[in-house]
Amino acid sequence: MNKRIDSLDILRGMSIIGILFMNIVGFHMNEVYTNPLVYFKSPLDQWLYKLNIIFIHNSFYPIFAFLFGFGLAIMAENIKGRGGNFIPVLYRRMAALLVFGLLHGFFLFYGDILNVYAVIGLAAIIFLLFPNIITLITAMILIVLNMMRALPSMFAIFMQPDFFGKELVSFETSQNEWIKVMSSGKLSNIVQYNSDFFYQGFAIINPGTTLSYFLTIMPFILLGMYVKRANLLKEITEHKVTMLVISFVFAFVGIILKYLMIAYEINAMASYDFIYYGGGLLSISYIIWVTLLCEYPAVKKLFEPFQRMGKMSFTLYIMQSLLMFIVFYVFRQYGQLSIAQVYLVALAIVLFQMIFTSIYFKKFKQGPLEWIWRKITYLK
Repeated sequence: MNKRIDSLDILRGMSIIGILFMNIVGFHMNEVYTNPLVYFKSPLDQWLYKLNIIFIHNSFYPIFAFLFGFGLAIMAENIKGRGGNFIPVLYRRMAALLVFGLLHGFFLFYGDILNVYAVIGLAAIIFLLFPNIITLITAMILIVLNMMRALPSMFAIFMQPDFFGKELVSFETSQNEWIKVMSSGKLSNIVQYNSDFFYQGFAIINPGTTLSYFLTIMPFILLGMYVKRANLLKEITEHKVTMLVISFVFAFVGIILKYLMIAYEINAMASYDFIYYGGGLLSISYIIWVTLLCEYPAVKKLFEPFQRMGKMSFTLYIMQSLLMFIVFYVFRQYGQLSIAQVYLVALAIVLFQMIFTSIYFKKFKQGPLEWIWRKITYLK
């Protein structure tokens, strides 16, 4: 059991790093108003951003959602094993996460994902009462429904890529107005613009985004629950060759889907489905690869920094946003750096967090936010 848990912590730690390299671009510039594939001119910046798109962008949120569902199933199993009722406990946990997520989204970063996991988690918990096959069937239905929604637009983009290329999408604010505010150093205005953008496009409490999140995020959470309850992780190590073949096929298709948006410089909104499906396929490959690599003690030893980060991923996620807020808004570096410099900032944050977790876990067993979250969950 330890091996399974260790591999999941390692995956969670790697995911929090991947999410940082994705989110930091959003802190530095609004990818909805500005197409980075057009904005960044230097060959190095172009190369780095394209690598980010292919291997990182939206390839780690699905892993986090999968692990989130897996974790809910573990908690439910443990509570039932002690003779308790897991429904009120997990609902408290989701309610607390929703509060954390809304505070994070409104005041720090419009791209918050915690509020999404919280609300979808409230619905997903019910499936822990049903036979496991119902969970799998529901996940498959949601995937098919989302494909029915996405395929026509993906086909249209594929047939007319130039139409969706360098054109930028605008909501109520222009690109220039957004840049002016976010680089002004006026924190009240920055928070206001961030809050408005969070509610308009990313908060699950906005009815306009709810259905989309349920179609895209809930399948991964349900699959995480299904895999845990069916004890399927062991299948990866018991059928290595088959799993490797599947992983490389998924990775190949995922990379092709993501490369399409790069080849035609498709803007962020038009490319969403390509990134979603490409990232989802890559995330499955990453789960398989890390699980298999953790079978080797020497490799697992090298992964210990990621494992420590995974144990306090909640704290580190919020910490990353605080640090990026300071760098780009307080120190007024918004839109001032090359993408190479942006990724150097991300690398510095990763190194800091690795050192921080190494020191922290010598004295404590849980991250500070994890500790608070647990206290709220169990009321003790």
